[in-house]
Amino acid sequence: MKKIYIAYGANTNRRAMARRCPNAKPMGSGFIVGQRFKFNNVADIVPTQMGSGVSDAPAVAWEITPDCEKALDRFEGFPSLYRKIDVTFQADGEYLNGFAYKMNYTGFHTPSPIYVDGIRTGLKNFFNASYWHMIDNSIDSAIIESFRMEETGSPLTKRVGGKQWR
Repeated sequence: MKKIYIAYGANTNRRAMARRCPNAKPMGSGFIVGQRFKFNNVADIVPTQMGSGVSDAPAVAWEITPDCEKALDRFEGFPSLYRKIDVTFQADGEYLNGFAYKMNYTGFHTPSPIYVDGIRTGLKNFFNASYWHMIDNSIDSAIIESFRMEETGSPLTKRVGGKQWR
């Protein structure tokens, strides 16, 4: 039985997915409806705030096998670091239901530039160049939010699901 996995972070990279999940098939690029990027050292998604000017999170849909899902669970630290949530993926006016990994911890922490570059490159390899500005905006807004929250001494990271990992 195949599933639809919606990737928004490191798993948007074709080569990395080929190593982790050789049987995964890319279905295309689009957006996670009602979710935006957030960083807590690594990528996460949170509900989009109305009127914020931040668009839905750009993402890649993959058709995966049960073996792929097991490999992704290991990579994502499921269920300790991430849990699975159902999401709606929109591409070219079409809607798909799939799952994404959602971090079990609140808080903000600025990600490494190398990690962010991998996400940008992964997404841009799937999207038409006319969307690249939107991708950069989504990622940059999340980085700025993380930086500001760190700078102002936002509340410490707190677990909201899964098992303790820190």
